[in-house]
Amino acid sequence: MFKKSLTAASVALAAASLATAANITVDPASTAQKIVGFGAGAAYYQSWITAMSASMQKDFYDTAFTGLNLSLLRIGNWKQEDTTSISADAAIIKAGKQRLGNRLKIEMSSWSAPGRLKPSGSVNGSVNGQKVKSQNTLKSSNSDPYGKFVYSEFAHWWKISLQAYEQMGITPDYISLQNEPDMEADYEETLFEPKETSEIAGYKQALQAVRDSISTLANPPKIIGPEPLGIGYTNFEKYANALDDKNLDGYAYHLYHAGDGNDNSGTNYLNPENFRKPMSAIAQKFGSDTKPIIMTEFCTMESAVREQDMLGLAHIMQVGFTSGKLNAYIAWELFWGEQNGQLIGVCPGNGWSGCTEEKLYINPEYHAMRHYSKFVNPGWRVVSSSAEGSDVYAVAFRSADCDSITVVAINKGSAQNLNLSVNGYNPVYAVQSTESGEKSKTVTAGAIIDAPAKSITTVVFSTSNTAALQCEDSPIDDPYIDPSSQIGDSLVIVDYANESGAGTWKSDETLGTVTFETTALDGISKYVKIPLANCAQDECGYQHALFTIPDAVAVKEPLTKCKELIFTMRSIGDEDASVNIGGAGGSTWSNYQYGNTAPAGAWDQVSVPLDNEIDSTGAAFGSTQLSFNSDNEGIYIAKIVATGCGGSDAIKGMRTNFAASDMDADAKVFDMNGNLLWSGIKGQALNADGTLRLNVRKGMYIVKTKASTVKAVK
Repeated sequence: MFKKSLTAASVALAAASLATAANITVDPASTAQKIVGFGAGAAYYQSWITAMSASMQKDFYDTAFTGLNLSLLRIGNWKQEDTTSISADAAIIKAGKQRLGNRLKIEMSSWSAPGRLKPSGSVNGSVNGQKVKSQNTLKSSNSDPYGKFVYSEFAHWWKISLQAYEQMGITPDYISLQNEPDMEADYEETLFEPKETSEIAGYKQALQAVRDSISTLANPPKIIGPEPLGIGYTNFEKYANALDDKNLDGYAYHLYHAGDGNDNSGTNYLNPENFRKPMSAIAQKFGSDTKPIIMTEFCTMESAVREQDMLGLAHIMQVGFTSGKLNAYIAWELFWGEQNGQLIGVCPGNGWSGCTEEKLYINPEYHAMRHYSKFVNPGWRVVSSSAEGSDVYAVAFRSADCDSITVVAINKGSAQNLNLSVNGYNPVYAVQSTESGEKSKTVTAGAIIDAPAKSITTVVFSTSNTAALQCEDSPIDDPYIDPSSQIGDSLVIVDYANESGAGTWKSDETLGTVTFETTALDGISKYVKIPLANCAQDECGYQHALFTIPDAVAVKEPLTKCKELIFTMRSIGDEDASVNIGGAGGSTWSNYQYGNTAPAGAWDQVSVPLDNEIDSTGAAFGSTQLSFNSDNEGIYIAKIVATGCGGSDAIKGMRTNFAASDMDADAKVFDMNGNLLWSGIKGQALNADGTLRLNVRKGMYIVKTKASTVKAVK
């Protein structure tokens, strides 16, 4: 028996020696793919967010956007029908960009084409309990230039959808033309084979059509795809190999199966190594910075929150950013109704689905995403790292200007020390989350960090000595400007050249139904036919046709912020129609102007002032509708434009070769690269002095008619 005193340092050293050690080494000079971002989806339950109290909404937006430092938000293209409201999407995106600026990029996927473009007539895959593949693709066509299905109509729908979203302040940076084109679902779906067959439309043909259609937009989004259900069984490659590579700006896939029998999402979440082989195969053939690979959706498909899924998600991302050469990762659910959201559960507290208490649930996977998204920014690069130890996985990222490195280490085993070696860099910050324990807890940064069993540790390193490294400039994003405050001089309220139905019209019961017409009249092929009284007021009273301002435009308040309305219209009958036009749907009916003439036999642009929408006290009547009445049999309307909305920003005296002789002629507006931006009547595009009044960026443009080609300045 003997006695020996121990110092505190020797006790600590002895304790450390008993723990397992893992060595993590990072080479800052060995770089791989560039990071596009980290994100999550906001595709369902949007109205649950906007139904919360103002204070709870702020808490949600701060938690979801500032807390996660998201750089990608995935939304759906829900404009299958004109009546679909996207105001909740607009509110969520606005809140995100107010916090993160334009570094928050938007990815939009379509779940289904409009029902009118599918044989089933429904956006859903199951109709009356039946799922028939040939009914859930695009309709067949004998005249479409792209193939045997209605690809052109599908592509045009995509284009007008993007225009509608832009009017609401939502401009996607990336789009995927079909979510899971290989998935037979009960919910919204449209099926595409890699190439068209006798029964199913081809993704290749649809992609070409969409690319051609949206290329005429002023700022078309990048197209990613093919976004299949999973990457097992070379499923991704079957689609990607069939495509014309030049039509894709990046690749996208989901992870709902991994192949080799690993098809269960919940199981794969707990065994992420199942993804390494198929991810590696895709990365070797398709990975590059010029065409990034983005994982756009995955979750456990479990009905309850599981603590172990925090490590599962972190490990899946580690596999993706190392072997899979991912440039971005988007989790399925940023939020979901009730407690079981993948990242955040939302209860508005209004009794919806049992939500009696207004509350947010921050779930384990939120913290897994945060270990990456909070400490790695777009433009950073993956750098070489290795982890030597039991059940430890690591991935490292270097900032564009080389001054920072972030290391994410996942310890799936017992408690152990992490020995971190990053040549030339010093640890400055560390955060840690433990399964069934504390999450996102700040811990002391150091070259050696204690990692509890089943934990994630993120360590940020810094240096001022970057001379020996090949560094890049950090990306700079333009600041976010609220689109609702940037109306511009003119705003298209509706242009039936870009519509497929009468939309939001309704009439008094004594009047006929407003119909959408496609028989060409003097060069205009799409317009609405609006039956009116066809009898004197003293005989039948006022009878009104009402047009409700679409959500996409109403948010910009054209009736109160603009100076006049321009109607492209004509009489239905052989005599001129005298039409009274006013506002309705607000606190009271407001007369704008009596006796507007819609001529017989010709289209005309009728100007109606909006002075009367403001009362004598300066308050707005709050009209949400336009009202039309006449003793004539009716009118046609092809377009409604509000002008004088924000004060013209046209540059005076900088036009050249202006010709006023053909202001009523059909015209097209091109940018200086030859991209078609707009088509319509020349007078709708130009101010009286020849400057451009379209809602486009400042610059020089070309306006073409059959009679003249002129330059116009905005």
